[in-house]
Amino acid sequence: MLDLAGSWEIRSLDGKHKAAYAVPGDVHSALIAANIIPDPYVGRNEYDVRWVAELDWVASREFDWQGEGAWNLDVDYLDTVAEIKINGKSVLKADNCFRRYQPDVTKALKRGKNTIEIHFFSNVKEAAKRQKAQPYYVPYSTNNCPIPDGNMLRKPACHFGWDWNLAITPFGAYGKILLCKALSVYDDLNVTMSQNHLDDGDIEIKLTVSALAETGKGKDVTFNVNGLERVKTYSANNANIGFLHQIERFRIPKPKLWWPAGSGEQNLIDVSVQCGGKVWHRRIGLRQIELINKKDEIGARFAFKVNGKEIFCRGANWIPADALPSRATPELTRKLQWKGPNLTFVLTWIEQHLSESGFTINSLVLAENQKQTADQVSMSNSINSLRFLSKIDWREFVETMSVVEQTLRE
Repeated sequence: MLDLAGSWEIRSLDGKHKAAYAVPGDVHSALIAANIIPDPYVGRNEYDVRWVAELDWVASREFDWQGEGAWNLDVDYLDTVAEIKINGKSVLKADNCFRRYQPDVTKALKRGKNTIEIHFFSNVKEAAKRQKAQPYYVPYSTNNCPIPDGNMLRKPACHFGWDWNLAITPFGAYGKILLCKALSVYDDLNVTMSQNHLDDGDIEIKLTVSALAETGKGKDVTFNVNGLERVKTYSANNANIGFLHQIERFRIPKPKLWWPAGSGEQNLIDVSVQCGGKVWHRRIGLRQIELINKKDEIGARFAFKVNGKEIFCRGANWIPADALPSRATPELTRKLQWKGPNLTFVLTWIEQHLSESGFTINSLVLAENQKQTADQVSMSNSINSLRFLSKIDWREFVETMSVVEQTLRE
């Protein structure tokens, strides 16, 4: 594997501007560092830097490759309408900031020095173009978005402006960009997991393992659930086109459960699966969550039970930590992690989202990962039941929210 993150160069397609570009990161931050544009937070600079998003830009770097066989490019959080070329050959055309791309780049590579380019097309112009192509006008939020037609792209809507945000339409490569050997025997390991809470207090963990496999050849798969290890040998004799699909179940006797903050301890266990050179690992909480949506005299309830206990769901809103992804730091997440039960839902979402990539909040903090703002989340304040709305002391509620706001700004 070859990590292509690091020092790149960014230049406008018209040749008028050029700067060093740190990947992962956004282009506006690179231009600020090069004194090409002013800080958009100062004065009315926001309006003076909007021209950046109206131009096409090219990011490039060289790398040395001495591999052999088939290779893929592994890219995510590419914002947004872009084309990647290796040695002048197009290997990827992208238009979705929220997905992962793994194109085959074998034919574009050559031994020795290679050049990779990312052509960032103007998202502003592309959005307008797609709006015009619609059979009828598709409205967007004119109150929030000074820059129009952001709803035409799979890109964070707040980049086009929001009541709390700048309107400068940032763009760039925010995630990973790796050159990897193509899928091979027992590669591309995928594991899904479910919990079955039994009447006697035991919990059954079901692990479903999927991987590419060479038909007719066996391979060891090592499972470890809460310290209990099991090694199984599977083959793809009955698999479809060499695709392995197996299920293993583990029974954990009366384990300690995970509870939301304020309701109990957040007990966790380790679960891992190793197949060939791939390792899948998660830290999980064992819990049951039920949605209560029973009809009543005024409509229907909307409440939650965790481990059989009805809880009051406090909440908060999560917005990107900064308008420019390169400026996002782990400090805000570090503060949020210990700010009490009102942020339980937010932290649960963040941990679940990160765990899909093998991260935790702590590992993100330690690694100083800056791509956190690529995903936009807006989570409404949750309540136990709609019937409580008429009984809320709104003066106390506003005072409470002001304390939360003050805490988040510390």
